[in-house]
Amino acid sequence: MKTFILIVIAYILGSIPNALWIGKVFKGIDVREHGSKNTGSTNAARVLGAKLGILTLILDISKGAIPVVLSFFMKADLLENMTGISGLDPIMVGIFAIIGHSFSLFMKFKGGKAVATTVGVFTVLVPKALLLAAVVFFVIFAVTRYVSVSSITAAISLPIFIFFLYCDVPYTIFGGIIAILIIVKHKSNIQRLLNGTESKFTINKK
Repeated sequence: MKTFILIVIAYILGSIPNALWIGKVFKGIDVREHGSKNTGSTNAARVLGAKLGILTLILDISKGAIPVVLSFFMKADLLENMTGISGLDPIMVGIFAIIGHSFSLFMKFKGGKAVATTVGVFTVLVPKALLLAAVVFFVIFAVTRYVSVSSITAAISLPIFIFFLYCDVPYTIFGGIIAILIIVKHKSNIQRLLNGTESKFTINKK
């Protein structure tokens, strides 16, 4: 029962479109009508400025981390008891936080590209692997200035780091599934990259 409740909480929390409400409250702007029209923290930074972009990023990371932390704190073990496989309950809770961000209950099941919320989930589950994936992100970003390329590359590297650092099959599979989701959510970016029309990252400093 605890796992089921946490899954519901994770999905609802993940569904909160932070960039959308922050834009409307602080700037009177609907981020879906500007920039890339995405409700993630990258577009929030582009459209709303660095400070509000960082606030969006922190909140989007938190809505991935908080439900997973709660799953450990509350010792959710429904799936573990059913299957005998440890770690499944936090994974499932994390999956629904990420699904909520990508397919928001409050935006007709549309949403962001799952990167920041994924960071929150994996920061709790596999911090060392996430740290190395973050290094990959920043190295690629420094070279290319494309957030999309950096996010996709980091997502692909994450399950590899999980496998070698933790030797945990469920976590590795989870990392692989989320990497695929992130790639799919970046489908339009990939098309623009192939067409040579993808925008490099710039920020509104106001």
